[in-house]
Amino acid sequence: MSDDSNSKGRDDVAKHLERLRADFATLSETVTRLVSESAASARAQVRETASDAARKASDAGQQVYRDAAALGHDAIGTANAAAGELEKQITRNPMTAVLAALGIGLAIGLLHHRRR
Repeated sequence: MSDDSNSKGRDDVAKHLERLRADFATLSETVTRLVSESAASARAQVRETASDAARKASDAGQQVYRDAAALGHDAIGTANAAAGELEKQITRNPMTAVLAALGIGLAIGLLHHRRR
């Protein structure tokens, strides 16, 4: 009777161990699957974030280019207007323009001569 009882006990322990092994195998598969899914989700999120950042950087670069082109165009317009106004002044007062040019030339010559 004692041998039957021991044999039955060993069989019960063996069955419990086998169930535990199966449970651990299932748990291991589940954890592996969850980790894999999480990694795939994280990769997709990183790709999406990087793509959004690249798109925003490109948009910002294009806006900077448009703004710089507009400023350059405005500067050219202002310079042309100033040159036109200077030309009118020279036409109206040629003697003043010659004297101003002479004065500027003398000032540059004196500055250059002092540095030697």
